[in-house]
Amino acid sequence: MTFRVGGAGANAALAFVETGMPVRLMGCVGSDQLGRWMREQIVAAGLTDELAVLGDAPTGLTVALESAERDRTFLTYLGVNAGWGPELIAPDALLCDNLLLCDYFVAPALQGEAARGLLETARAAGGRTFFDTAWDPGGFTAATSSQVRALLRSVDVFLPNEAEARALTGTDADAVNGTRDAARALQADSGGWVVVKLGARGCLAVGPGDAELAAAAPVIVAADTTGAGDAFNAGLVHALSEGADWPQALEAATRFASTIIARPPGERHRWRQFDGSRG
Repeated sequence: MTFRVGGAGANAALAFVETGMPVRLMGCVGSDQLGRWMREQIVAAGLTDELAVLGDAPTGLTVALESAERDRTFLTYLGVNAGWGPELIAPDALLCDNLLLCDYFVAPALQGEAARGLLETARAAGGRTFFDTAWDPGGFTAATSSQVRALLRSVDVFLPNEAEARALTGTDADAVNGTRDAARALQADSGGWVVVKLGARGCLAVGPGDAELAAAAPVIVAADTTGAGDAFNAGLVHALSEGADWPQALEAATRFASTIIARPPGERHRWRQFDGSRG
């Protein structure tokens, strides 16, 4: 067993810091021992200033179960995340070049119209919006899938993994071209880009004008695959922000995520010492 800072937001934020990209982490912890430990772990990365400390519930916790014999399983206790809402996000945080809204199902008060408000506010200010729901513990019911897909018009880049894309669209898991069909259906909802993360097989991206791209993942020995998608998200946002075109950005994101998950769990995140200038 290993114990480390996690959650999709924290995983992505730490990966952003490694790229040298300015980042503001919005989330919450409790005032308990676990919350204090988490803040201590990320203070050197300059990520604690806007991590809200709420004293009315314990810090959230996820147990990730990995095995070579089966898919990963996540057991999550929401804790303070159950009450974290848009009123706890600084208004100027949405005046950004890039907004990554992630771990949708871990923040119930930020779902539906609350999520749309965040995405549309960032867009109106000229920002590019990225969205990663992660897996729905309810199994993507028809109502939940409809809610998520309705949000995609406010999303420039949607970032599901293969299982999520298929579940959202009701695509048969055994269909030969099911992942491509699912990506196309989601892109029709969005009008922007849909990037489906395929694990060891890399990624598939579809975009406006029938664009279709793919990037293969390098062959590595993965030490710990938890958080691979979050590292991919950070790598893609960074590459696009640096002016990479879409083929280059997909390749860069895939390489970056592969590098992260090849590291031992205790050495997952690396960054330059925070110098006080990071936003």
